[in-house]
Amino acid sequence: MASPWIVRAVVARCLTAGLAPALALGSALGLVLGLAAITEAQSIAVDRQRGLQMLDQIREDLVEHYYDPAFHGVELEALVDRVRQRIPQAQSLGEIFGLLAGVCLDLKESHTLFLPPQRVQDVHYGWSWRYVGDRALVDSIDDDGDARERGLRVGDTIVDLAGYPLTRGNERTIRYLLTSLRPQPQLVVTVERDGARRSVTIPARIRKRRARIDLDNELDRHAAEMQEAMAYAERPKPRQEWLADGILYWRLTDFYDDWTTLKKSGEKLRRASHVILDLRDNPGGSAGVLLRVAGFFAPPGTPVVRTAARGSESTLLTEDVGEPYAGRISVLVDARSGSSAEILARLLQMRGARVIGDRTAGAVLKARLLKHAAGKGDIKVLYAVIVANSDVFMPDGSRLEGIGVQPDALALPTPDDLEKGLDPVLATAAASFGVTIDSQRAGRLSRQ
Repeated sequence: MASPWIVRAVVARCLTAGLAPALALGSALGLVLGLAAITEAQSIAVDRQRGLQMLDQIREDLVEHYYDPAFHGVELEALVDRVRQRIPQAQSLGEIFGLLAGVCLDLKESHTLFLPPQRVQDVHYGWSWRYVGDRALVDSIDDDGDARERGLRVGDTIVDLAGYPLTRGNERTIRYLLTSLRPQPQLVVTVERDGARRSVTIPARIRKRRARIDLDNELDRHAAEMQEAMAYAERPKPRQEWLADGILYWRLTDFYDDWTTLKKSGEKLRRASHVILDLRDNPGGSAGVLLRVAGFFAPPGTPVVRTAARGSESTLLTEDVGEPYAGRISVLVDARSGSSAEILARLLQMRGARVIGDRTAGAVLKARLLKHAAGKGDIKVLYAVIVANSDVFMPDGSRLEGIGVQPDALALPTPDDLEKGLDPVLATAAASFGVTIDSQRAGRLSRQ
C-alpha cells in the first residue's frame, strides 16, 4: 500500500511546487523506482506497442482498484477503446504518454495518475510558480538561469504558459503535461506586472541521463540510492520556534513517519499556551502520521476521517500520544496545502481553531501506487499508476476533494511580498496572539 492520501515521495512536489529543479516527474520516479530509461533510438512502432500494453494495464488497475465502480459516469470501456484506436497513429512518445494520461485525467480527481517511464533527458526549467488566490505567481528563479537574465521576476503573474491560459482549475494538468508528459526545450511565458504584459521565451536546461539502468548491477543500484538520499535530504524541514513566552510557531512540512521528531515536537507543544501551526506548502503524506499529529490536539479515539472503498468503510481515529493540547490554535494554509494537511486543518477548524490563509488544494482521496513493466524479453521499461482506491469524508460527512478547506480569514501575500521574501500572513497570525513581528522576520522563519 502506498501513502494513504497521496504518494507524496513520487509526485506531490512535482505537481504542487512548480517548474523547480529536478522537476521532470520521470526524474522523481527514477529516484524512487529506479526506472529504466527509454532510448531515443527506439522506433515509434515499439513505443506504440508498449503504449498499448500500458493501456491494457491502466484499464485493469482501474477496473480492479478504483473506488467508484461506476467511474463517476465516465464510460471507461469506450474511453479505453478510443485511446486504443489512436495510439497506432501517434507520432511521438509524448503523444502516446498524453493519450495514456488522459484515461486517468478524465476521471477528474486528484489521486489517479499515470506515471510514465523515465526519459533519457532531464529537463530543468529553472523557475517555479505557485497559486495565490486566483493568480499564478512566479515564486522562485534560479540565480544563474536564463529566466532571470530574460527579465522574469518573482511576483510576476503568469497569464499564459506555453500557449495554455492558466487557471487554478487547470494548472495541475498543465504542470503535469510540461514536467512529465511533454517536457519542452523552451517555454514562452506571458506575464503581467502592474498592469503591463510581456512575453518571455525561456530556454530549458537539458541534461542527458543514462540510456539504461541495470538494477542487478551494484554500482547502478548504489547510484540510484544516492540520488534518492540526496533528494530526501533536500526536502523542506519542519521547524519549531518560540515567538514569545508561551507562543509557539510550528512549521510542519509533510506527514512522514518519524516518531522521534514528532515526539519532541509534541513535548514542546504542551509547554505552549498559543500555537501557530503552519501547514503551508505541506502536500500531505502518511495516514499514520496524521493520526499521531491529530492526537496532539484531540483525545484518543477522536474520529479524524471516514474512508469508503468498494464494499467497505472504516473510521480512522486519533492515536494516544499523551495529554492533548488545550490552548489556542491558529492554522496557516495555502493553495499547496494538500491531503493530510487539509484533513488536519479542517479537523482543527471544526474543533475551534482559526484557519488563516488561502483555500487549500482540495486533493483528498486515499490512493495506491501500482508498479509495472512494459516490453518483451530482457528490455523493459518501468512505469506506474496511482489509483484512488477510497473516498474520504470528514467526521461531519463533508468531503474536501475538489473543494478544499475554506479559511476563516483570507490572507494572501502580494507579488511584492513574494519578491522581497516577506510573510505578512504569519505576521498577522502572530499579531492575533499579541505578538508583533515584522513581515521580514516572519519570512525568514517560514522560508528557512
